[in-house]
Amino acid sequence: MSLWSRIGNVFRRERLSLEIDEEIESHIAEAIEQGRDPVEARRALGPALLLREESRDLKLIPWLDSLRADAVLGWRQLVKRKVTSTAAVLSLALAIGACASAFRLIDAMLLRPLPVAEPEQLYALSHVGIGNDGKPQVFENGEYPLFRLMRSAVKDQAELIAISPTNRTDVTYATDQEMEPAYVQYVSGWMFESFKLRPALGRLFTDNDDLQPGAHPYAVLSHEYWRRRFGQDARTVGQTVRIGNGIYTVVGVCEARFTGTQPGAMTDIFVPTMMHPSVTRSDSGWVGTWARLKPGVPAERVREMLAVIFRVFREERAKGFAGWPKQRLARFISETVLLESAAAGVSRVQRDYRRALVALGILVALVLLIACANVANLMTAQAAARRREMALRVSIGAGRWRLVQLVLLESAWLASLSAAIGGLFAWWSAPLVAGMISSPNSPVRLALPVDWRVLGF
Repeated sequence: MSLWSRIGNVFRRERLSLEIDEEIESHIAEAIEQGRDPVEARRALGPALLLREESRDLKLIPWLDSLRADAVLGWRQLVKRKVTSTAAVLSLALAIGACASAFRLIDAMLLRPLPVAEPEQLYALSHVGIGNDGKPQVFENGEYPLFRLMRSAVKDQAELIAISPTNRTDVTYATDQEMEPAYVQYVSGWMFESFKLRPALGRLFTDNDDLQPGAHPYAVLSHEYWRRRFGQDARTVGQTVRIGNGIYTVVGVCEARFTGTQPGAMTDIFVPTMMHPSVTRSDSGWVGTWARLKPGVPAERVREMLAVIFRVFREERAKGFAGWPKQRLARFISETVLLESAAAGVSRVQRDYRRALVALGILVALVLLIACANVANLMTAQAAARRREMALRVSIGAGRWRLVQLVLLESAWLASLSAAIGGLFAWWSAPLVAGMISSPNSPVRLALPVDWRVLGF
């Protein structure tokens, strides 16, 4: 008998018993036809109960059958104790749901790698200086002329990519004269190729689209924005859109998995950096610098090379700061350059909520531990009340492992029901929390997919 047939017989016991009984009776009938006495024929086959058990063990998988039987018994025990079972399931479900919800937020904000090729090779450049309040502050943006100098200096070590913060901008489409807000990001023309992204429609930017200031007024839409705004209409490519004072032509739509490089903000429209009005200015810090290190190149070596270019650029700028105190000039020139991993993206929301999210994760983990301890105490009390039942099972031949299996399956029912309800709670609560930290002036837009990472957690 095949393995699949034996597995199937585990879940059709009544029909299997009838088939075994019919087979036994057929053997007896065959013996009677051959002239043997019916009583002698039955005696020759052996005890009917033992014969049925041996035949059943041959036609199914015994350990899987015992697992099924204990699962059914465990479910009956839960139904029998409705009040305590409901209390245990709900307390665990709330704790599991809170943990899963917190994990969805932490994963989306801090842990989930960007959906690009080899995200572990991505690093973001920043520098530490003194803010307007006199305290140390991290600055993530710089001047585009500085970016070009840096790119030339480290071209053998890393590929630098210019990526601006996502800004909410009023846009107008030629087919709809009403102005609407959209989230626009200026990126290097070679960003899509470096990230190994493909177009869902039309084409993406290339190096040639980002060579001369104002020369290529093109736009690429994110897939989510294309679906939400245009209903995935293929005629979107070729349309024109007014962004600020410029008219741009939509040349393509990016694939669905990529929504931008800033966790907490989703990009709607990508535009070449050369279309930014301050692309040639040395006194306007608006662009972020990303580095994709080449294989085998240490990040510290690239950081040191970029720090030298940064200092020289600042020294040249400082020559025009007449009237600045020497101490302020020294701080301006000697700011510390950082090169940090950007595998999970870089954003202001990350920096502002990192500590709060870690604290939230620790808090909900403690809640889950407390809930588990309470349920464990409840099950221990129930086990004490079932001592006579367990003693009876031992007396009729149940082994220690079979008793452990029975209790584990009851716990598995509790955990499965709690996880299912907790998953629904997490599916509802995570977007709610993200909406609570969002504001009209600083909206938070997070991708919160329920995928294998969340289900595995």
